[in-house]
Amino acid sequence: MKIKVYIQPNSKKAGYAGVYDGLPKLKITAPPVDGAANAEIIKIFSKLLNIPKSEIVISSGQASRLKILDINTDKSHEEITALLEKF
Repeated sequence: MKIKVYIQPNSKKAGYAGVYDGLPKLKITAPPVDGAANAEIIKIFSKLLNIPKSEIVISSGQASRLKILDINTDKSHEEITALLEKF
């Protein structure tokens, strides 16, 4: 499954921040330096979905706030969005 998310790095607290331009917005604490932000995104989705980090790949947007994640899961887009809203 592919999911698009908008990322706000360098936040004081990580968490779901509503919708931005029609996409789920996720605040993360890591800075966008040396892949730290991307690693935190993968870690967050891994914990939320209870799947290994190896099942999540950032397929587009490595250096952008707009990310497309390829997630190997049987959960629907709606289920993932609901989990993000609880984060």
